[in-house]
Amino acid sequence: MTDDLNEALQNIKLITGVENVVLIQKDGLPVASAGVWFSKEEVFAVASSTCAIFGVAGLIHGSFKYLLMESETSKVFLASLPNNPDYFLTITTAPRVNLAALFIEMRDSMSRVSYLLRQHVDGRLPPLRSYSVEETQQVLSGFAVADGNTPTYSTSRSMISLDRSQALALRSILRQLHDSIPNIESVFLSLSGGVRVSLEGFTNDRLAAMSFALHDASERVVRTLRNSSLQTVLCETEDTRHFIYAVPNGVFSLWVKRDSQKLGLMRLLLKHYIAETQRVLSSAAVTRPALPQDLRELILSERPKRDILVARKRT
Repeated sequence: MTDDLNEALQNIKLITGVENVVLIQKDGLPVASAGVWFSKEEVFAVASSTCAIFGVAGLIHGSFKYLLMESETSKVFLASLPNNPDYFLTITTAPRVNLAALFIEMRDSMSRVSYLLRQHVDGRLPPLRSYSVEETQQVLSGFAVADGNTPTYSTSRSMISLDRSQALALRSILRQLHDSIPNIESVFLSLSGGVRVSLEGFTNDRLAAMSFALHDASERVVRTLRNSSLQTVLCETEDTRHFIYAVPNGVFSLWVKRDSQKLGLMRLLLKHYIAETQRVLSSAAVTRPALPQDLRELILSERPKRDILVARKRT
């Protein structure tokens, strides 16, 4: 089966604009690959990263046809195999690839891959690969962009504050967008600090949080692969399209019926409204959350582990 799988993946690789193709099991294990620059360690790193995105998208949409991450330097494409939810393809392409042509040309190859897996694997999934701490560090070091520097990894979030005029301006943009595109199911902004701006009030907060998480995971993959910033995430199911755009300190999220508008026209319309949204949010106040001094002292204290400190505010 290995030769047949490699041949099917190589057929996808030969499509104009395609750079790498990796067949991945849903739990993160790479099965086969074809490409121009992935090493063995890079294949495993890409597989584990995109598996996280695949899982988040699955929580939001249940099942989906594909997910597309776009940056200035490349596109990363996750495609579900027909009638085979245990595997998916991760495809990296040049930034100017023709997506419509890509979908059409890869259709037969994806069906071929799915057929081979059903015929030969028959539900028997290989075990997960485990990494020691040393092996994990070696994989991470392979993505360093400069020699002689020790990479550091940190996460920070800011909180955004909106005044009344800014909040009304954002809601006006969402209303105009809602009225210009037919069959919109939901449109909202999910901002850092838990701020949610929408036309439906504070409903579907879970979807807002998951949209933020999906964009965040996608951005990490794009930065890892191409050291570039993520611009757009598009997830398409049988019935809907889910657009996620980066905005200052948050994401813009739109659910719309798949057949309500041509994809190219919809993206042109969204470009204007995203620019307006970014303009309003760029003027909003942003602060970094800080721990109260007494709580900071508690967390950073060097008391023995056997001691327990209980603090209570008097009223």
